[in-house]
Amino acid sequence: MNNDRDFLKKVYRSVLFLWVVAMIWCMMLQVPWIALSITLGTLLDTGILLSLHWIVPRLFTPGATKKPNRILTAFGLLKYVIIGTALYWLVRWHNINLPAFCGGVMLVHLAIFAKMAGIRMVDRRRTDKP
Repeated sequence: MNNDRDFLKKVYRSVLFLWVVAMIWCMMLQVPWIALSITLGTLLDTGILLSLHWIVPRLFTPGATKKPNRILTAFGLLKYVIIGTALYWLVRWHNINLPAFCGGVMLVHLAIFAKMAGIRMVDRRRTDKP
């Protein structure tokens, strides 16, 4: 369990690093609306990951006393209503750059992919040693 939390902390740090790199790139090109769009996409997707990081250990650990079905249903409905409302207003806002917003969402996925690829490479090196 501790390794999973360390993995997610590393993912959050990687997301922050990738976001800073994207912001430096946007500021160098002087495109503040793209920077805002990337930031909003990254915040939305990081929020989704954080919500899962919060709910899963509370509901799927041995000895959890609350019924997961009701809590997960309520949590899911609330979460997706908030996400849907946010996406509705973001898409209607003409200052948002949708490809950059999607790129911000992809930053989180890129960080997870990079961390998993790194773990696989390290594990492969450990098993290849005689």
